[in-house]
Amino acid sequence: MTSISPFRDPTAPGNSLIPMQDWDRAPWNRWTFQHVRDLLPTTQVWRGSGPASLLPSDLRDIDAIPFVAEGQAYTVGSFLETSYADGFLVLHGGKIVAERYLNGMTRHTQHLSQSVAKSVVGTVAGILIGRGVVDPAASLTHYLPELEATAYRGASVQHVLDMTSGVVFDETYTALDSHMAQLDVASGWKNRWNPSWHSNIWDLILSLKDLECPHGTSFRYRSIETDVLSFVLQRAAATPLAELVSRELWAPMGAEEDAYFTVDAAGYALGNGGVNATLRDYARFAQRRVQCDSSGLCSFRPAASSRRRD
Repeated sequence: MTSISPFRDPTAPGNSLIPMQDWDRAPWNRWTFQHVRDLLPTTQVWRGSGPASLLPSDLRDIDAIPFVAEGQAYTVGSFLETSYADGFLVLHGGKIVAERYLNGMTRHTQHLSQSVAKSVVGTVAGILIGRGVVDPAASLTHYLPELEATAYRGASVQHVLDMTSGVVFDETYTALDSHMAQLDVASGWKNRWNPSWHSNIWDLILSLKDLECPHGTSFRYRSIETDVLSFVLQRAAATPLAELVSRELWAPMGAEEDAYFTVDAAGYALGNGGVNATLRDYARFAQRRVQCDSSGLCSFRPAASSRRRD
């Protein structure tokens, strides 16, 4: 018998216990991170029509391996029991040596990965740069002339790749009036309680008018820089972000399942944190990143011998 979630009970229609302002926080995220498409608008990242790439297994019992974190002694097994983990997979030498699913997650569950999306977008950027579609030395306004009226004027593509623009963006997650709070609203993740806030990511970017330092002089973690980069990629390739990820990354790497992005009111796929995918496909992505970084080649085109049909 299928277990009934305490947050979505099919025997009690219309009785949602998940507040939209807090769906991504505990305790609701124990359910929502595996069911984002049940809460928010999304767009598909197609896996393509080919076979899934091979992920060989060499499973080992690693539960007893000890480690210390923040002064506390754990084993791998004890940490998984107490850390609210949903899934755990270890790749070593290109093989799965540990794989576990908890809290109702399965091999086929698409799970929100938050800022792993930045690595996905950055990888697609690397592919397009390698192909000459995007020039990292070019100014942002070369691709997005609309940014001439913003603080991004004079910044390059490389600056947003490195998060070294000088644009003021308050990343404080707990402040109700920060730029990050506005980004949550613009992305469609949270309700717009302030009517003056923007209803989509593009308009939020256009509103950023202030500099805190010259471009290229200081690193600061700004989630919205990945969204600026995403709009550059979309403009240069004349292709929506989710389709770009499918065409350049997800299908070529031999993903086993579709992924999906959350989208804002204008249909933009949230590049800074909206990717949902299966654990095994995250592992495939990580393995291809390792191969890319070691070889310097980022085409993500798998050899035919590395793929199989189930």
